[in-house]
Amino acid sequence: MSNSTTFMVSVVDDLNFYPEERKSVDAYNQQQREKYHLTPKDGNIQSDVLLLNGTPLVLTESRDIPAMNPELVDTLKPITIAPDSIVFATLKGFNAPA
Repeated sequence: MSNSTTFMVSVVDDLNFYPEERKSVDAYNQQQREKYHLTPKDGNIQSDVLLLNGTPLVLTESRDIPAMNPELVDTLKPITIAPDSIVFATLKGFNAPA
């Protein structure tokens, strides 16, 4: 985690690694990925409030964990990681050799 550097990450899978399985992945999964971008409120890393995709994560009135809804992003766009933040991305249908 950096307090001044923005990272842009591009991910490409091996389309020929499992060609017979690639046919079963639906077009929707290939066009969008789920992104969970965690940032501190107002950019203050000592804040008591954490934002998920810009929405404050606060307990509900019944003290339950709030819904954690992802942002849907075009898979062709790079993953941008802002300073003082953490990003989780779900890459559905991603194939890569071990």
